[in-house]
Amino acid sequence: MAQTFKDRLKILMKDSRPYSWSKKVGIEKGLFQYYWQKGKIPTYENLLKIQRYSGCSLDWLLTGRNIAFDRIEDLPMVSEKNPKYGARNIKLSEAMGKLRDIYAKKSDKDIEAVEYFIEAVLAKKS
Repeated sequence: MAQTFKDRLKILMKDSRPYSWSKKVGIEKGLFQYYWQKGKIPTYENLLKIQRYSGCSLDWLLTGRNIAFDRIEDLPMVSEKNPKYGARNIKLSEAMGKLRDIYAKKSDKDIEAVEYFIEAVLAKKS
């Protein structure tokens, strides 16, 4: 378990540089520097920015605690058995990042491929 807030940020950032990651999240460099270097907890607004960008839970972000599966099994977003709390959301965040990269290229071929894939997945769930 990640013991400090900074440790949890490192997990979310993966290989990104701290200040380029904060820019993507939408947190000013000076504020992020305060969180990163001093280990301070962000304001609620900035915690939400991190949560929305990364897909992690606020509980995990603040405390690092894992939640027992039986307490969250009824939630529709949980589909894996014995999940590490937040792991699925991190995977989802990575997938969304890949989608953003493809759309950023603005290649019609790439966009059509992504749309075809999404339609296929949605058709499978119906």
